[in-house]
Amino acid sequence: MIKRAAILILLAASVLTHAADEPAGFKQAIEPRTLNFPNDHGSHAGFETEWWYVTGNLNDGAGHEFGYQFTIFRRAADVKSAQERGRTSVWAPTDFYLGHLAISDISGKQFSFEEDLMRGAADLAGATEAGPQDKNPDPIKVWLREWSMIRTANGWTLKAAQGDIALDLSLTETLQPVLHGRPGEEGLSHKGAKPGQASYYYSVPQLTTTGSLSLKSKAYAVTGKSWMDHEFGSNQLSKDQAGWEWFAIELTDGSALMLYQLRNRDGSLEPASSGTWTDAQGKSTHLPASAFKTTSSRAWVSPKTERKYALDWHVEISGAQIALDVRAAQDDQEVRSAKSAGISYYEGAVHVSGSVSGKSVSGFGYLEITGAPSASGKSEAQDSLGGRL
Repeated sequence: MIKRAAILILLAASVLTHAADEPAGFKQAIEPRTLNFPNDHGSHAGFETEWWYVTGNLNDGAGHEFGYQFTIFRRAADVKSAQERGRTSVWAPTDFYLGHLAISDISGKQFSFEEDLMRGAADLAGATEAGPQDKNPDPIKVWLREWSMIRTANGWTLKAAQGDIALDLSLTETLQPVLHGRPGEEGLSHKGAKPGQASYYYSVPQLTTTGSLSLKSKAYAVTGKSWMDHEFGSNQLSKDQAGWEWFAIELTDGSALMLYQLRNRDGSLEPASSGTWTDAQGKSTHLPASAFKTTSSRAWVSPKTERKYALDWHVEISGAQIALDVRAAQDDQEVRSAKSAGISYYEGAVHVSGSVSGKSVSGFGYLEITGAPSASGKSEAQDSLGGRL
């Protein structure tokens, strides 16, 4: 048990604090890459870090509102496989998997979080390799013990249960995957100026969601919308970058907006920050940092960690005539990861209102904040979530 605990501590530190130090031998996100679906929903061996991330905004039809987060991270144990290193034991891992599961009970003003961490061995955790599905007729699956994300004909099923919370959801696609990146480089998402300081990144917004969730043994039948991100790379964030704000916004007219703004340690905005606007028909437009402006009007200080999070935002995209107010659905949605990672970050449901091309709009979504300063203003160590962006 002592050895296992040491392995988990070392893994957590490696997964969640990695910055852009050339990871020797791993593949790099340098050139544009053709992404084919559903094949590329699977895992990409050779890249150091990968994750499947789903958030959603749900209700039970009787006025009870929820938000949820389901994330599984993959971290390569080594650039070589266990077999290549002469390890024949069934317990020899090629990858490690880390999971974060959270439910925001907006109506009850409660936030619940669970986590898990396991080696990708003995079928305890893993992911179907990306590749032609005619060579692998089984559905694409990502799993961590009893947590699973399984591909269906037109979406996903999510199942997870741990502690006092559980999810059992069906997600159906209404839009095709949205590739993030500059024109001509769609799918290659830059995070800085250095070669390889990027990831391969796409989202599937506006997933129609049905199913159930449970809180403290009470089950709720729920419906709503979900957002799925899939990202993989090896060398993403710079040591000069302190953290970021990431917005995933779904409007009730069927459109969607993703923005991330990377904050440098000197207080400046990383020029590689960007976003993607997707209209209701699925047409996407890349948004460079110069195309949008964000301002925060309110902050919340966590009583547990004393970190200061900017929760209420105004987002303007001048060229597209988009102006949105993004407000936290509840203040305390801070993930405090003690078991698997030892870091804290904000991952919370938001309410959205504003206008697009002069027409009033409303919606919902999720806000993620990492590397938030302490209330005293002291800069915190970068919490990169393995390069979540």
